[in-house]
Amino acid sequence: MELWYLSNVTLLVLLMAGSSFALTKKWLPNTNFDNPMNWEGGHLPCKNDRLVLPEDSPAVYIQADQTIQELVLPMSGELILGDNTVLSFSQSVDTSPGCGKDARYVRKDAKKWLSPENWCVTDDSGDCIGSTANLGLLDTERVPCMYDEAIFPAQKEFYVDLESNMNLFVGKLTIAGVEYTTSSFATFRRTPRGQSQFISDDGGSVSTLTVKGTCSEAFGCMCGNEQLQKVICENKICGVTNCSSPLRPTGACCDMCGAWLAFGYDRSFRMEKLKQDLTDSYLKGQTSVKAMVSVQPKENIQVVFTDKYDGEQATQVAKTFETNLVKKKRDFGITEVTFQKFSGPDVVPTSEPVIDNKDLGSGGIAGIVIAIMVILAIMMVVGFMLWRRRTGSSGFSIFNRAEKGGDLELGASIGYDDFPGINDGGDASMRGFDNPMYESSGKNGVYSDPSKVDPTIKFNPVYSTEGIEEDSVM
Repeated sequence: MELWYLSNVTLLVLLMAGSSFALTKKWLPNTNFDNPMNWEGGHLPCKNDRLVLPEDSPAVYIQADQTIQELVLPMSGELILGDNTVLSFSQSVDTSPGCGKDARYVRKDAKKWLSPENWCVTDDSGDCIGSTANLGLLDTERVPCMYDEAIFPAQKEFYVDLESNMNLFVGKLTIAGVEYTTSSFATFRRTPRGQSQFISDDGGSVSTLTVKGTCSEAFGCMCGNEQLQKVICENKICGVTNCSSPLRPTGACCDMCGAWLAFGYDRSFRMEKLKQDLTDSYLKGQTSVKAMVSVQPKENIQVVFTDKYDGEQATQVAKTFETNLVKKKRDFGITEVTFQKFSGPDVVPTSEPVIDNKDLGSGGIAGIVIAIMVILAIMMVVGFMLWRRRTGSSGFSIFNRAEKGGDLELGASIGYDDFPGINDGGDASMRGFDNPMYESSGKNGVYSDPSKVDPTIKFNPVYSTEGIEEDSVM
């Protein structure tokens, strides 16, 4: 699994510098003449080489004196010489291995703004911080966040793919030593130089780039690249993890082994205090474990722990950090903590909310009581439904009582065979059952001829006496 580390002490200082929590991120690719990656085979041209620039070559910047034998330029292209730079031609022979041939410039494609591999975090001198430490960044935060400073160094030429129809944000933008605002960069983009450096590689409308300024929140600000994660991760190549149950935290392009914590916070939370405690008390002396802290939506903080192996070392550090964080959460301004492990052999990720009973006020207790009452009510309803199914009962009924000392049975007391003509083609209307309210047995033919009513039949008591007499006379 590929891991990306940042320098230890230096990065911690940068992450805590001021109240903005902004980092300075420098663009790495360039189209310079002296960049070996821009030439076929990864080798710089010799002085007796024949230089060939292809038709679709970006602008090539020569920042130092160069001597070559021959130069083949495209019909449409650009070769930029730095101040006081001299390009000389010579017929002298260089006997070094690989010299005396065609040196082809192979850099053609624009590098994507949203690729984490094209940026690095820098120190105050502008140098990229090394890769030996414990405090790192998730993939979405390796690209400039909305409050970070994005720098394109001087003495370099760039070919940047800003994608199309997207909204990109930075806190500060500096190109070749010149600081740009949103409007001034838009103006620069319309110049020939700007159009040659910042493009949309898919031919669509170039994305807008907004310069927002710094974050003023003491508890930190979200990166702002969360909605761009799918695009950021498109060109990320993920390695194979060493654990059976990896997980992909928010902001990561690849699965990881280790553990993460998520917790809410109140207005007293201070990001620099948390990071200082994390580094001094838990990461110091660790050779393989690193942590990544990020602000998430809905006022949540995510801390991801991972290592270079199966994640067990990272999980142990995370568990210790979680235990102590719960004990000291009032000191940090933290409201609740959730721990999740995603490492080790045969481990199933589980979410274990950590609850501190001391924080349960009357509202919390009332909520628990109401929840218990609702659960009991649901259990009673389910039990009643099961009882109905077992007994065959359709519910509470006025017939569900004993009559004349015996059990009342519903259904036909006279079988179909007792009626003449039913089974031999007789009238199907003879089929019926005894109404228990009439307290009498069925009579043959009573259903087939309504005019033949037996006066001994008792009528429904809900009718009046007069009704009974009139019906009897009928």
